[in-house]
This record gives sequence, C-alpha cells and structure tokens, in this order.
Amino acid sequence: MTVKAREVLDDCRVALSLLEEETDIQRWRIHWAAAVALIRAVGHVLDKVDGGDQIIKQAADAAFKQWKSADPKHEIFREFIERERNNLLKEYRSDVHPLAEVALAVEFTAQPVDGGPPVRFAHVGKIGENIYRPLLDGTWEGDDARDVLSEAIAWWERELAAIEQEVARRQSAQG
Repeated sequence: MTVKAREVLDDCRVALSLLEEETDIQRWRIHWAAAVALIRAVGHVLDKVDGGDQIIKQAADAAFKQWKSADPKHEIFREFIERERNNLLKEYRSDVHPLAEVALAVEFTAQPVDGGPPVRFAHVGKIGENIYRPLLDGTWEGDDARDVLSEAIAWWERELAAIEQEVARRQSAQG
C-alpha cells in the first residue's frame, strides 16, 4: 500500500548506516544532507505517489493534519524532520555540530580512600572519529544526530503502519 514511501524509508536506513561508518567530516555532511532529504521525502512520496490511490490519499491527508498539530507524539515530524530539512535545503545550515571533533567536558567527584572531603576533577576532552555528532539546538539538543534520525525512522515506520491499517479498515468497510 505505501510501497514507494517504504522504499524511501528503507533508503533512510541505508543512509543512517552510512552515517554510522563515515569519519570524513565532508562526506559525513553530504550523507547527512541526503538522509535529511530522504527522511522528509517519505511523506512527500506517500502523498504524491502512494497517494495516487484515493483511500491512501485520504488516510495520509488525515495523518498529515495530525503531524502538523501540536500533538507531542508527532513532535519529531515538526521539530526534526521538517525543521532540519528546511535548515539544510533552504539555508544549507544544520543543527548538527559542524566540526570533526567535539569538545566534551567531564566532571566527577572522588572520595579519598583515607577520608576527607571529596575532591572534584574536571577534564575537557575531544571526541573525534565520528563517535558523537550532537545536535546543537532544538528539542534534541545534545543528542547524537544519528540517534534522532533513528527515532524519525521508527516514527515513520509507526505512521506508515497506522495508515496501512486505516486503509485496510476502509477497504474492508467498502466490501
């Protein structure tokens, strides 16, 4: 039913895999732009291609209204899928940390073995080699961009399944 949208979603999974492996910052940025375009394209393909079937179109239109609403369960659509796509494709900017290395501050407290007051330590280290690509703004600030992309993929999976269920329900009601 949502065959073409699912094809795009599958490509999103491949793009995520590429992002997990890439260590070159420019290549990573290009893969990110592709992944962001793809994750938003799921909805466009659902509407324009799979929506050629009137029942799918009606179910998708109803779902889209929910996605655009203030409903917190669709926040990832508004605040990540659309926002990051708009940032990248309209302004070529991203909420992802732009450098190959990310400075990370670590603070901890140690209790001396022989007693006495706790001792605090702080260290700033750099994390490179594609280990951590945090978002710097928005709802998922501080989260690794790939984790948020993975959440978006899971969200689309749930939404497409719900649309397919609704389509099946409508088709069986028509007899």
